[in-house]
Amino acid sequence: MKNRFYVVFLAVVAIFATGCTQIETGEVGLRKTFNGTIEEQELGTGWHQTLVGSVIVFAAKEILLSEENLTPQSKDKSTLKDFDMTFTYTVDPKEVSYFYTKYSYTAHLTQEKHKEIFPMGVFVTAIVRAAAYSAVAEFDALEVNNNRTKIEQRIVEIANKKLEHEKLQRKADIVMVNVKNIQLADIVVESANRAVNAQNDLVTKTTEVLIATQEGLRIKALAQQSGPGYIQLLYAQSNQTRAEALLTAAKNKSTIWVVPQNFTALGGIGSIAGRSANE
Repeated sequence: MKNRFYVVFLAVVAIFATGCTQIETGEVGLRKTFNGTIEEQELGTGWHQTLVGSVIVFAAKEILLSEENLTPQSKDKSTLKDFDMTFTYTVDPKEVSYFYTKYSYTAHLTQEKHKEIFPMGVFVTAIVRAAAYSAVAEFDALEVNNNRTKIEQRIVEIANKKLEHEKLQRKADIVMVNVKNIQLADIVVESANRAVNAQNDLVTKTTEVLIATQEGLRIKALAQQSGPGYIQLLYAQSNQTRAEALLTAAKNKSTIWVVPQNFTALGGIGSIAGRSANE
């Protein structure tokens, strides 16, 4: 009797396990009847029988998707070599039935690995991609990397405005965009490097010109010092020094040797000595 009960119990469990679908937290389900009709009421967390009909599982949490290898054009008409980003979006779990019955199957993204559907995944991705192209077009190529945060914000704003235009505000929303990679076109990078090198050369040459200018001013000042005025100054200073020396000698009652003003060589000493001997 016990064995029979055990067999029946196992049979019930097997039927229950194979004839039910589990909806986990962060998911919602839609029941598809045996004749293909989609019921409008979303199914919440728990086990739902699928002996008759089936249950389609949808993700109802914040969903992360990526867009890579984009080539948007900047404001100055330069096409980026690569642009990669990730973004998250949410849908109102109560609107899953509306999305699935109003939009075609191709508007949703199927994740075979997780056996669930991202509602409006393909539709939203296209909007975010277009928003990225529009956001990048607001900046010149050399400004794109420095304005990454602004571009992320603009993508969110533009995409949500488009959803609002489609009458989907609060039903689906772009939450966040993260730009992972931006690569400028090779020709733009080469041009920027040439500009930087030219700027560095300009700074070097400007410094050289300033140094040469200062040196020129110094040489000019020295040249001016060798003119008649400077010579007169030296002559006056010489006379002052001689006068001060004579005054000091007089005070000390020293013998004073009077040297002619035009005395410039040893020959002068010989002539003085000769005149002294004759006298």
